[in-house]
Amino acid sequence: FQAASVVIVAANGIGTPRLLLMSESKMFPDGLANSSGLVGKRLMLHPFGSSIGLYDEDFEDWVGPAGTQIESMQFYESDPSRGFVRGSKWHVMTSGGPVEMFTRWTMGEGVRDEPFWGEAFTEKMRKSVGHSIDWIVHAEDLPEESNYVSLDPVLKDSDGLPAPKVHYKTSENTHKILDFALEKSLLAHEAAGASKAWITHRNFSSGHNLGTAKMGDDPETSVVNKYGRTHDVPNLYIVDGSVFTTSTGTNPTATICALAKRTAAYIAKNAGRQVVA
Repeated sequence: FQAASVVIVAANGIGTPRLLLMSESKMFPDGLANSSGLVGKRLMLHPFGSSIGLYDEDFEDWVGPAGTQIESMQFYESDPSRGFVRGSKWHVMTSGGPVEMFTRWTMGEGVRDEPFWGEAFTEKMRKSVGHSIDWIVHAEDLPEESNYVSLDPVLKDSDGLPAPKVHYKTSENTHKILDFALEKSLLAHEAAGASKAWITHRNFSSGHNLGTAKMGDDPETSVVNKYGRTHDVPNLYIVDGSVFTTSTGTNPTATICALAKRTAAYIAKNAGRQVVA
């Protein structure tokens, strides 16, 4: 318990619903700020995939942070002819050094069964380290109430508090987005002159945990308003990815920062008339 006139929760899409669900009381028997029943619901994880291409040029592709990117939104918007809704963001990533290349050879689709050790190891690493480009594909995960965070009935943390339990299954739509985009990425490598290309990851979770405290105007169908203030508790605010209504196909950090700035400005402007529950 921590008394305060204003409380801001920023534990993101898994930690935030865990805190709210643990904070049950006679006034909030289903968890704090959960009159809508949506706390923990609509979890979105941004599953992603990647493909790698080998090139003759020396790119020094271990240089720079992983977030240094060139992005493409060509396949971002919905196109009914593809058999799914929404789409994906593509971005070029550095491939890293020898350890990263080791995982791409030993995990990659169509190459993991090729000879790798001994003379093959030297040849493959010579051709790939510093000579590769990664296409990373981020799928727009849809908000579905069947994907959610609850409290684990058995597992506890070191303080004896219930651990979060994540219930998530990648949707058929998300699978289709990734399958389509990854096949297109191989064509992109071919068009760019790659001597060899293959899919290295498919349906990996990005760690972008979103959507479990939905933002909206209606208290019956959302948890917070547009300023991140919970509908049920006037001095409780949420500032993280849990308030997202959709995941989009892009990294969420910039949007979270923008929402944080808006919420902070609102709190400061209205501090003199802040209602304390």
